[in-house]
Amino acid sequence: MSRQWKRVVSLTISGKGGSLTVDQLKIEFSAAMSIGSKQNTATISIWNLTKSHRKMLGEEFDKIELKAGYEGGPIGTIFKGDIRDVTTTKDGEAEVKSELDCGDGDEGVNKGAISETVPAKTKPKAIIEKLVKKMPGVTLGQIKGLDDLPETKRSTTLFGWAFRELDELGRQHGFYWSIQNGQFEAVKADQHLGDATVISRETGMIGIPEITDKGIKVKALLNPNVAPNRLVDVRSGFLDEESGRDKRASDEGGGLFRVSSCTFSGTNRGTEFYVDIEGNRVQGEKVVK
Repeated sequence: MSRQWKRVVSLTISGKGGSLTVDQLKIEFSAAMSIGSKQNTATISIWNLTKSHRKMLGEEFDKIELKAGYEGGPIGTIFKGDIRDVTTTKDGEAEVKSELDCGDGDEGVNKGAISETVPAKTKPKAIIEKLVKKMPGVTLGQIKGLDDLPETKRSTTLFGWAFRELDELGRQHGFYWSIQNGQFEAVKADQHLGDATVISRETGMIGIPEITDKGIKVKALLNPNVAPNRLVDVRSGFLDEESGRDKRASDEGGGLFRVSSCTFSGTNRGTEFYVDIEGNRVQGEKVVK
């Protein structure tokens, strides 16, 4: 049985107006992220902020960081980004709901432009690092599997939006890039980052996994360690029966998967507190295409 009991949800809103942490008011959230360059997004609702704080949303307060988890277990950031839009509505007779539409890396994507020529024999990784430096608000995170990519044969002109140049490089050289909580990450198509998070009945797996043509879909109680590009170790005898693989005595069956996308959804008042995961199977340290 899962040992997750008391949920923790904390939302920090910040900007030129200072910083405000909300953890006692009602909060609902849904945050979706993936290994692709399409920006991660979140919708976060807060009830009964003061009138003065509501007026600051999207103006003096334009950045958010959402942390969630369980007491005694992992608690971590599940979304960090910019407030795009704010909608305020009455919810019943006495309550006021503030809904925040948020994006990860908005400033870097919307303002990151470049006009520069790099010389021949430049490594793609060096070009990537140059492009990321042009994206305000985005810091350089992990890059894996790109060191051996061939140098450019001739000088290359970089012009326009940095994110579009990164998309083109990714198509040319077979890697995924994304912005995860303000950090740039890039990984070769058959690579992964980080250690594995165990997903099992004991750690909060809900129901049984669904096998897909590329890997798996699985639902679990919220765990902030789950993230795109990272591994999940799904321990389920059902997977072995369906795939015909031999059961591993050490892990109750199942297998390793790279998270291709995940969605965190929950509230600190109701029952919902989950992560929905899609992943690609990993065999021999490589992601199966």
